[in-house]
Amino acid sequence: MDDEKLAELIGFKQAARDQVIQATARRNASLGIRLKVAEIDDRAIVAHEHWHPDPHDFGWQRVLHWKSRHAHAYALDIALWHDDQLAGLCWASPQGSREKIMVLYLQRNPDDSLATRGYVAPLCMSGVRYYAILLGLRWVVVKDPLPEARVAYQMNGFRQVKGVGLAYDLSPTYSAINHEEHRDGD
Repeated sequence: MDDEKLAELIGFKQAARDQVIQATARRNASLGIRLKVAEIDDRAIVAHEHWHPDPHDFGWQRVLHWKSRHAHAYALDIALWHDDQLAGLCWASPQGSREKIMVLYLQRNPDDSLATRGYVAPLCMSGVRYYAILLGLRWVVVKDPLPEARVAYQMNGFRQVKGVGLAYDLSPTYSAINHEEHRDGD
């Protein structure tokens, strides 16, 4: 992968994270003021460790290693922060597909007193959908969702699609976005 393509992907990822902030402002302005969206980094991993004992250990520390590999150059990582508290994490990757991006890991802070409760999955999905559109993909697919999460995804537009999985179809939104404008940075 050349430097120009790598720079384009970095720009797409930042645009996707910025989309999360815009989606937050539309849904809940007061939450949007206090929300920060960043890459998953050492600080996020350390903050995640304070969530334990959490019944679901997705091995987030692996993300730091994955991000340094060319094989994961197209992957999107999102760390949601509410003030200085980690609210959620997301890792999605096309895994070489030209049609879909797989949401491999998505987790919210189990502290139910956080103002972000009920917002982490929709906001992360907003960023993943936007990123997938920038990449020219058709589907956002949730890989192996927890049974209790499946209903929440379905309430947010995901449907079981034969041969694809639990998926969100991006094709109706294609006409609303001119991909060339986004690729050229206009």
